Amino acid sequence: MTKTRGILLIMLAAICFGLIPFFATIAYANGFNPFTVTLFRFGLAAGLLYIYIRIRRINYRVSTGQYFMLFQVGLIGYGVMMLTMVASYNYIPTGLATTLHFVYPIAVMVGSIFIFKDKVGWKSITALVLSVVGIYFLAGFNAEESLNFYGVSLALASGVLYAYYVLTIAKSSLRQVSAFVIAFYISFFNGLVLLAVCAFTGDLYLNITYQGFLSTLMLALVSTFVGMVAFQTGLKIVRATTASILSTFEPITSLLVGVILLAEVLAWHHVLGSLLIILSVIAVSIFEKKAPPVALNK
Repeated sequence: MTKTRGILLIMLAAICFGLIPFFATIAYANGFNPFTVTLFRFGLAAGLLYIYIRIRRINYRVSTGQYFMLFQVGLIGYGVMMLTMVASYNYIPTGLATTLHFVYPIAVMVGSIFIFKDKVGWKSITALVLSVVGIYFLAGFNAEESLNFYGVSLALASGVLYAYYVLTIAKSSLRQVSAFVIAFYISFFNGLVLLAVCAFTGDLYLNITYQGFLSTLMLALVSTFVGMVAFQTGLKIVRATTASILSTFEPITSLLVGVILLAEVLAWHHVLGSLLIILSVIAVSIFEKKAPPVALNK
């Protein structure tokens, strides 16, 4: 049951992250820009998390080393990751950028094997291949003709940086820290840095509507508060490689939201890609539940 809970938490996180494009689209149409959307996302999330931590009386104090690690992984593994991902959209199609970003399950598996000496069986490798091919059909199909070296490099870099984030949370002493506390510090640090960047670049203009504010509030609550906490809690239960493969459920959520709420076209390759990802998620879930128990740090 414990591993089932971990699998469900990672999938919940993937669904929450998959809603980011929907909330962001509404915000962009109501006075926000990419910088202010991200600033409000992290700023509001930090506030909500702090209130929750104080109400629940969760100890938010961490050691000096963990404090530095949270700043580093939050800024590099999450903040710079998002920056390189968004920047890649200026050079290559978003579908191709999404496909290249999802190199991170491969990077997580490689890091687990060569850095942390984890053993990865052929079943996990097969599930990984299925998920990567599924991502290609779902997001990158027919986008090869628009290759740009700089854009490809940025998208790949975002995937590698996110793999660094996943492995650091999963393999370091941060496993001993509450998921709510981790999410709070990451949101707080990124909010501060983005506030400084927006003020310096002049992008901090607030000609927004209440619909835009509500969309960023939902982005903070659903995609940051719930999504980040669920992902980090799941990482304490299942393997990092398993979590990264399960996370490929994220673009399926974005696809379904686009088709149902934004009237986007559903093509055959979207269906094929979704089926391959679902198959990989089922396979890795079965394999994870049969694996030896993962030791939890309380």
